Amino acid sequence: MNLYVSIEVISFLGFLLFSLLCFTRIQNNTDIHRLVYLFNLFFLFIIGFLHYLYVLNHISNTLTLVTSLLTLITFFIFLILSIISYQFIRLRIIFIPFFLILFIFRFFIGISYINDNDVFELFENKFLILHIITSLLAYSLITISLGTSFCTFVQDKYIKKMKFNKIINESLPSIYESELLAIRFLYITIIFLIVSLLSGLYYFIETGQKLIYFFNEKVILSLFTLLITILIIVVRKIIGLSGQMVFKMILLSYIFITFSYFGIKLLG
Repeated sequence: MNLYVSIEVISFLGFLLFSLLCFTRIQNNTDIHRLVYLFNLFFLFIIGFLHYLYVLNHISNTLTLVTSLLTLITFFIFLILSIISYQFIRLRIIFIPFFLILFIFRFFIGISYINDNDVFELFENKFLILHIITSLLAYSLITISLGTSFCTFVQDKYIKKMKFNKIINESLPSIYESELLAIRFLYITIIFLIVSLLSGLYYFIETGQKLIYFFNEKVILSLFTLLITILIIVVRKIIGLSGQMVFKMILLSYIFITFSYFGIKLLG
């Protein structure tokens, strides 16, 4: 447990550096601040990987393992998107609260875990592995989409109030760029959600259980999330949606998927 706490402390120090770097101004793709920021993300990814290995080998609790894997996947996606998209880097300040909550949640789940036997079965079936990974990828991407659409929501509010905020106007992408990124992330989220549900269904069929029992609370909430995200894409394309409405609908999807993945497990 001392090693676990040490990894968490190093992770939190890395997060503090991440937070400070979010307030530095990155001018272009070759800016030294951008290189330092990318190196910090890579460092957090490596620490997340070490944390995952420790939990996998020393902590027998499913929720702790899934939370650790979620952190690892989220930083990996963040790193890749930051490398390929300068506009995405400009959104980094929006995600500070999310990472803070994730680190705190991971820490307390890790030190207060209760052993269960399910953790040893998580990686014994290829469909279950695919289901877990695509589920966490979908959750990470819808989180990023929510943060991106929140940027549009805030900017739209300031425009309607005819107010000028230097930090918002200079640090964040334009409303058009933010909304475009949010919708692109939703497309990828839909793909991962579909793969997650199908792989979960295949795994359920392999276990020989009745199909009616597949549609539990987790699956129903995931289906609601999928339907809402598809609805956002379709309605926006046909009749259009305001940035505020897109944000509210993505927020609703995020609430459903969060409760599906973590809320039910915690209540259970």
